[in-house]
Amino acid sequence: MKKILLILGIVCVIVCVLSLLFAALNLHGYHNVLDGSANLYNRLHQRMIIFFIVGIVSGTAGTACMIIQSKI
Repeated sequence: MKKILLILGIVCVIVCVLSLLFAALNLHGYHNVLDGSANLYNRLHQRMIIFFIVGIVSGTAGTACMIIQSKI
């Protein structure tokens, strides 16, 4: 059980880092698109919010798995 929680925690932390990286890239694109349509700005903003939320949730889940694994 400890190994499963450890592996799950590590995977969740990796997903968290990648998701927050994608959110940062979408934010960068949102601020640096010079002549995009309003639809493009909306899509970049929505993707940024979605990746940020997924990153926070997966980071929290990874941290919870690591804490539970250390308490067992």
